[in-house]
Amino acid sequence: MVFDHNHKVVGTFYTDNAGVIDFSAILVEGRYSIRETRAAKGYYLDNVPKTVEFIAGKVTEIVWENVPEAGQIQITKYSADDNEVNSLPAGTPLEGAVFEVYAYKSGNLVDRFITGYDGKGVSKSLPLGRYKIKEVQAPQYYKINPKELDITIEFATQIIKLEFANESVNTGVSIDKVGPKEVMPGQEILYNIKKIRNDSTVPLNDFYWRDVLPVDAIRLEKIVTGSFNQSLKYKITVITNKGNTLVAADNLKTTQNNVIDCTGASLGLASDEFVTSFTVYFGTVKAGFTSVEEPKIYGKVLNKNLPNNYQFANKADTGGQHQGTWIIGNATTVSRIYSPTHSPLPKTGN
Repeated sequence: MVFDHNHKVVGTFYTDNAGVIDFSAILVEGRYSIRETRAAKGYYLDNVPKTVEFIAGKVTEIVWENVPEAGQIQITKYSADDNEVNSLPAGTPLEGAVFEVYAYKSGNLVDRFITGYDGKGVSKSLPLGRYKIKEVQAPQYYKINPKELDITIEFATQIIKLEFANESVNTGVSIDKVGPKEVMPGQEILYNIKKIRNDSTVPLNDFYWRDVLPVDAIRLEKIVTGSFNQSLKYKITVITNKGNTLVAADNLKTTQNNVIDCTGASLGLASDEFVTSFTVYFGTVKAGFTSVEEPKIYGKVLNKNLPNNYQFANKADTGGQHQGTWIIGNATTVSRIYSPTHSPLPKTGN
């Protein structure tokens, strides 16, 4: 509403779709008082009047800012079940869940908040309107709840209270490896990897399988990778006794069984250089990732003076990360050297 210098009402005017009122064709030169009598929907009224001097030929701009009416969102996060890892019972408030709030129409991110020790997380003050809320990070040892919330803040000071449950995560990996109990110097040795598996109920990042060779007794000849139940690309690196790390194979398919030659000649090693360990890098694997065709490791027992009953161990491990924590499983198989000595038969005369 506009008043002249005599406090007489000149007229009532409304902002257009751009939030603007153009008085150039309405008001003559002079001093006026302008007062907001009704705010736009969803905003608080600012009824403090403003005085302005309109001068012919000069553009005078008045900016009126309205504070939006606002409410908040409060989420209480709790455990949906008894967690076997951290021993928290069902119904326990959970700290550390991260939620993001998006404007429903534009899809723009407008807020991000985290639940505290009491399981409660509160958004900042949000203008009235419709929003989408989703959990983007779960507390440790819990799954993200995939449910997306659709809520509307309808009036000022409204606090919308919601409850959000998370199912617990079980993490684990397993590897099972067998090898011969007894070998002779110079013979071929075969290790069978009976199982490599992500037993977790969630995906694991940086999943790998590593084998550390007993280089006091054998030399690696080839790796038969086996195949796996999820389609991924992966690579194999080797470490040598010289401390060198080499890529033995890359861009392999998990659904195919591959044979990788790991002899010194194939890898381009020096004459006194050999492989001491190798690692297979799978990246991120889903829950239930497991070998289908068994991986195999072929080697050659050293043909040197290894004493009878000499024992050597081949060690392997597999694992991956969940929420920054490594989940690792191990397997070891022990073999011994069978190197009999034969005494010459006694001579006999006629």
